[in-house]
Amino acid sequence: MKMKSYKRDGNNRIVYSKDMKLIELIDADYELLSILLRLDIQLPFGDVSVEEMCRRYDMSPTLFLMICQVYACADFEPDVESLQTSDLRHIISYLRASHRFYLESMLPSIAEGVERVLESCDVKQSAILRRFYESYAEEVRAHLHYEESVIFPHVESLLNGSAAKKNMSDYMAHHTDICDKVDDIKSIVIKYLPESCPTHVRCDLLFNLFRMRDDLSKHTLIELKLLTPMVIAEERRLQQ
Repeated sequence: MKMKSYKRDGNNRIVYSKDMKLIELIDADYELLSILLRLDIQLPFGDVSVEEMCRRYDMSPTLFLMICQVYACADFEPDVESLQTSDLRHIISYLRASHRFYLESMLPSIAEGVERVLESCDVKQSAILRRFYESYAEEVRAHLHYEESVIFPHVESLLNGSAAKKNMSDYMAHHTDICDKVDDIKSIVIKYLPESCPTHVRCDLLFNLFRMRDDLSKHTLIELKLLTPMVIAEERRLQQ
């Protein structure tokens, strides 16, 4: 089956629209499959459009496409003004689904890759790499726990009409950036492990490390560019 051509703008960039077929969206960027997975959108979806799919899953097409563009376009700047306060619940739901994806899929895959790499290392090398990985995994878990236990409940409280003693800016001031933490592990795997460690084993681990880093950077962008400004606007509205 030949895939239908999707629209492009004057700069030859794909135009993401609610009329676009979902199968065209995935053909344009297969990495967006991970978004469907997190949103629990079930295959097969036939020839439904983005708008039809969003109607089935009770989600704003504008928000869905915005999330897709954050992942697909490196220079994309979300237009928060085009979203509704009600979209905040869907943003929180998506971010929570991403947390499960990291904890139940990505981190275990990286851990498995680390163990395969360690099979070719001596005791000292194993101890160093394991220490860096465990430190990284713990920092990721702590970061996600902070969001789950502090930031998300604050947003949900606002949506229920309750004013809070602290505001989103206070909470985000203590929100750490974990996207670059992976660099230490990456350097060890590329530069310092023995030649006896097969290249394909190293590459499998590195692919997962890079995917995790890149996905976390998009996750952070959604929090900073979508969640935070919308929550601050809602805080101001409640204070009036």
